[in-house]
Amino acid sequence: MNKLKLVGLSALAGSLAMTSANAVDYVLAGDAAMAYAGETANTSTGGEGFSLDTSLYFDAAGSLDNGWDVSFSMDFDNESGTVSNTSTQGAVTMGSMGTIQINQIGGSATNAIDDVTPSAWEEAYGMGALADGTGHNVGGDAGFFGSSTNSGSIQYTAPAFETAGATVTASIVYDPNANIGTTSFNGTNTGETGMGYVLKVAHESGLELGAGLETVESDNNTGTAAGRESKDEESVTGYAKYAFGPISVGYQQSYQDSLDGKADYEATMYSIAYTSGDMSVSFGDTETITKGASATAERTTDADAIAISYSMGSMTIQAQRSEQTRTVAGTAGGTDLDETGIKVSFAF
Repeated sequence: MNKLKLVGLSALAGSLAMTSANAVDYVLAGDAAMAYAGETANTSTGGEGFSLDTSLYFDAAGSLDNGWDVSFSMDFDNESGTVSNTSTQGAVTMGSMGTIQINQIGGSATNAIDDVTPSAWEEAYGMGALADGTGHNVGGDAGFFGSSTNSGSIQYTAPAFETAGATVTASIVYDPNANIGTTSFNGTNTGETGMGYVLKVAHESGLELGAGLETVESDNNTGTAAGRESKDEESVTGYAKYAFGPISVGYQQSYQDSLDGKADYEATMYSIAYTSGDMSVSFGDTETITKGASATAERTTDADAIAISYSMGSMTIQAQRSEQTRTVAGTAGGTDLDETGIKVSFAF
């Protein structure tokens, strides 16, 4: 009996030793940047300030005996003044069977195409936001597509295949906690069930077409506001990009019929970019329409921006000037926000 106990304990010790030996070596990288931002608005005094962006990136990758590739990545950022985990994914590439990826924080194939129009820095609406006194922000975030299934989701990407000079890729995303965001290890399901589908076609001529569909099934886990019907959410987007020589142009439209009677969205985005050597210049324009729920009036946000980026060895300088205007149906005037940003990044 004692011998059997000894054998069992020895086997358990060996098992524990094997488990503890399964360590993963992460590669640490990062960036270092200095930034300035200033804004003026007709509804506030505006302001300006300086900041640092010292992001850290932890990455690990390796191959299994069967030829599959495994990768993990985790990013930390202090751009807001507080260090936080802003992106975490893990993926298994199974050769000709495609790739399975878990998106704990960001990284979904749906959100990757929220706004693909070319830019030398930020999107036209990406510099900042300003409250207009009604609880809504000027900024007109046209990149709403894919946000519901961006975190806490699992996705499958089929192997790319080529035909007639075109490369076709397709992904499907499943999120049991749509609209909830990040889920913890051993987390529970407290949100709606979401699905996402992405199809992209890139032709050797420089033309790229893409489309996406995201749905969220209303299961009443998050409840509905008084006076609103329970209904599913559906978001769609489609884009076209074309690159010829140093010039790239892009056009995209997105629509969202929101969950459980909440505000719906429409967005139109287009931009043009010119790149020559180490310098890039771009101009972008967006229009976002928010169709308010209940008695909230329809709001339209227009944003345009010009951006420039220049690299000198290990240093990159970026600058952008954006102008945003929000108007409310049936209301005179509007809310204006003008922003200027400068960023100097270093690599060493």
